[in-house]
Amino acid sequence: MRYSLIPEGIPLHYPMGRDFQNWVFELGNFVAFIPFGIVIPLLFRSSFIRFIILFILFITFLETLQMHSHLGSFDIDDIIINTLGAAVGFCAQRLVPRDRDKFKGICKIILTAIILSIGVTAIVGGINNYLEKGGDEVVALNELTLKDGSVLWDESISSFTAVETKFEPQINMYSRENTRTNEFTYLLNSKYTKISGYIAIPDDLINSASKGNSNIIFSADGTEIYSLGLSAKSSENSLLSFETPLNGANELTIKIINDVPNPITNAVMWDITLTEVNTGQKIINSIKEKLRSLF
Repeated sequence: MRYSLIPEGIPLHYPMGRDFQNWVFELGNFVAFIPFGIVIPLLFRSSFIRFIILFILFITFLETLQMHSHLGSFDIDDIIINTLGAAVGFCAQRLVPRDRDKFKGICKIILTAIILSIGVTAIVGGINNYLEKGGDEVVALNELTLKDGSVLWDESISSFTAVETKFEPQINMYSRENTRTNEFTYLLNSKYTKISGYIAIPDDLINSASKGNSNIIFSADGTEIYSLGLSAKSSENSLLSFETPLNGANELTIKIINDVPNPITNAVMWDITLTEVNTGQKIINSIKEKLRSLF
């Protein structure tokens, strides 16, 4: 059974910079339940508190049924966004006190619901944008405390050529003397919101007729959050930049796998940095830690 009891936030974002299908799905989870907040209170007179409590119980029942029937998972974030949609609908019909059973009144309710939906989306999207952005402090990965494994960083930060372009790392560089398969873990202590950097296979390895693949896997608190692959074939080699959220994780594990005879690594990472969480994220992470201790 799949379930998530720890809220990750309200899944309602601005569409910019997001996968369009995921954004439509999030918006649908919000909009689809607005009619419940409009119709049910019109048919059965109820206070806001009573309506919301009954709605949460109903949605929780559906999520539980979905989990046990293996048709989906129990997700607390779904309950939050569904309830927010129902609350918008309830407020929309309450803001139109007259002619609610007539066509004119119904049009007013629908228009009010649209205006409230736009406002809620703007506010929640703005909050999420603030939380995802992180703070202004950026820290180099190699400056953190290494918990497990071993890793070498190029102290001289040597320049190199990849995809026929010369690169000069400015912050750090994963040493080419690391073994071809390496795994190491850094302590994050819930201080960081995202990690970013660059990865490539230097041209001299391409030119030496190495034909293997390199795979890099990032895991936060034991869960894979991002992975990518590189090919040492000259026709497939490329420069990859990445940025992936950490969401206040306590630990970050990076595993590099090179399936080539060469005992040292093919893949080179550089300018790997972490962005510190902002004040809002610190509060959210503190709440999550307390919730995790309960479950």
